[in-house]
Amino acid sequence: MNERQRRSDAVTANAVARGLNILDVRNAVLARRYMRHKGVSDAVIARVIGQPDARRRESSEQSVSEAITPTHSEDP
Repeated sequence: MNERQRRSDAVTANAVARGLNILDVRNAVLARRYMRHKGVSDAVIARVIGQPDARRRESSEQSVSEAITPTHSEDP
């Protein structure tokens, strides 16, 4: 396995996976805000949001997530 495929930081990997879930059902602003809150670096956030073809595949544990449904209220 090469360095790019290695996930030594499971906490960050899970935060990114959840952030991408938020991106799928809401928007990039909320996804970015969530990942920053979880301590994901700005460089990683920019890469995963801006280069979707370069994303790693999520693990089976990460693919199971609670439902996130869009809301109609304005988020601050």
